[in-house]
Amino acid sequence: MAYRVSEDAQVVMGLHAAQYPHLAVVGLLVGREVGEGIEITKAFPVAHQAPTAPLLEFASMCIDACATEAKLKIVGMYVANARVDDMTLGPVYARIANTVEAQSSRSCALVLDGRHLATPRLLLKDVKKGWIEMEKRIAFEDDEGKVLMRALENNEPLKVVDFDEHLEQPSKDWRNPQVLSLARLQV
Repeated sequence: MAYRVSEDAQVVMGLHAAQYPHLAVVGLLVGREVGEGIEITKAFPVAHQAPTAPLLEFASMCIDACATEAKLKIVGMYVANARVDDMTLGPVYARIANTVEAQSSRSCALVLDGRHLATPRLLLKDVKKGWIEMEKRIAFEDDEGKVLMRALENNEPLKVVDFDEHLEQPSKDWRNPQVLSLARLQV
């Protein structure tokens, strides 16, 4: 089973992590099953700290409604830890990943590397071992992460809005519809 990450999802995850380099960020991944694999088409930032259960539940409901409208579903989650060298899922995020996995048995967890934001690690759940890394089962629409890297190199990097931020200021759109288009303009 292979997982393919769209350019849009890759850019949103990377920008979310870069925007809060000193904090952990978490989001949900939306996509579809394609044959034996999963195509991850969108990433929705949820929070720039460990989310509370009510925040995560409300965000999940809204993201699921948005996904269903596009004939997609929640297929995983992503996290970038506060420490650049921390590439683990950790107990809090493992619980979130378990909740997502309970709803979608082929779900995944992506852990972003703070030094290489364009190429997160893929974790899949093993019944006996828990969440384990699967190196050769992930592919990226933009293998080199060119669009993300150019967006990060800009003097005024693009900003993404996570769900937590949207709740504080409802005029901010947590769906981040223009992020990829704006990032492509910088390439």
